[in-house]
Amino acid sequence: MNTKLLTLLLCLFGLVSTAQQKSQVPDRMVLVPGNDQIKPFYMDQYEVTVLEFKKFVDATGYVTEAEKIGGVMQLNSRSEWELVEGGTWNSHASLHKRGYDVKLYEEPRFMNNPVMSLAPADVLAYARWMGKRVPTYQEWIHAAKAGQKNYSYSYPGGDNLKKLAWYEGNTDSWFPKDVGTKEPNELGIYDLAGNIGELVWFNKGEKKYVLVGGAFYESKEWQVIGKISPSPLELNRPSEGIGFRLVKDVE
Repeated sequence: MNTKLLTLLLCLFGLVSTAQQKSQVPDRMVLVPGNDQIKPFYMDQYEVTVLEFKKFVDATGYVTEAEKIGGVMQLNSRSEWELVEGGTWNSHASLHKRGYDVKLYEEPRFMNNPVMSLAPADVLAYARWMGKRVPTYQEWIHAAKAGQKNYSYSYPGGDNLKKLAWYEGNTDSWFPKDVGTKEPNELGIYDLAGNIGELVWFNKGEKKYVLVGGAFYESKEWQVIGKISPSPLELNRPSEGIGFRLVKDVE
């Protein structure tokens, strides 16, 4: 076969394959292109919300780790773990302290906030139910940089953080905000910086989890692409700062 013709056919096959992938993108997900090291995959366009997590709980009867112990764990000034009562996926610890018995999924102000106060085990359970998986650290960075190797911005989508993220500089540091209310990155993925920290596998195959992306209560330094939260994570230990979005392999 003529070399030029073969090259043309391969190019056409690549274009058809890409078009087919784009036409098969699952609802509320985005196709993240691959490269020589990372295969293409689908990623949630938004962080998983309180309302979405409620659908999972209603369908399965799942009880989160925070609900089992009555709150989330945090390190105190002596670097010891202590329980903060009242913080679960459907209640805020700060509201609990003030005596408000508020179910977050019933309040318009909170129902479309990213779900938080989870343990990695809770995220894995939701991922199995959805038929998706937790992204690796490398995949998350690849998506944040819109699949570009030479990315020129410090944050996903640009350098104007106030347009891209909810963080310490534009929130009251008490509550996150509705997902998708800031500008997305070049692939159309929202809140990759700020709002809530996102759980990822540090390396594929390793049982080590880290948080990336920064959170609504953190300064701009923690919103930089690839910055890892220093908080140590354990499979069954709930933390107020744990939220997530998921990915799905391209078949």
